[in-house]
This record gives sequence, structure tokens and C-alpha cells, in this order.
Amino acid sequence: MTSKIADVLETLSDGKWHKFEEIQRELEMDEDQFHSVTEFLKEYGFILMDETKRKAKLDKTTQKFLAQPATA
Repeated sequence: MTSKIADVLETLSDGKWHKFEEIQRELEMDEDQFHSVTEFLKEYGFILMDETKRKAKLDKTTQKFLAQPATA
């Protein structure tokens, strides 16, 4: 599951809204996997979700954190 979380974060790293179906198709996730991963990320504030329009994007703080270069 950890790799699926990382995959979703990477997919959303551009900061734009992505449709649920697009994410699932790109990452080859079934509905249950997608729901589990996105609910976890939403619960802890990593992503924003628009349930009505069925799309998600990274939270601004998460996006800034992930954009930082790694340090040794």
C-alpha cells in the first residue's frame, strides 16, 4: 500500500486537479485500493478531494514539501 500512496502523491505532484478515473487508470488501481489510499491521504491533509466532481489534488503544503530537493 505504501507504494500506491507514493504513486498517488507523484501523480498529483503538479498541483492540478486530476479526475479519480484518470488516477485509477494511470496507476492501475481498483476502486477499493483507490478509495483506501485517497481516504488516508485526505484524512491526514495531504490531498484535497472534490467528491462531487470526482477529482483530487495535492494540498499546497504537501506540494511545497514534495518539491523540495532532497538533502544528504
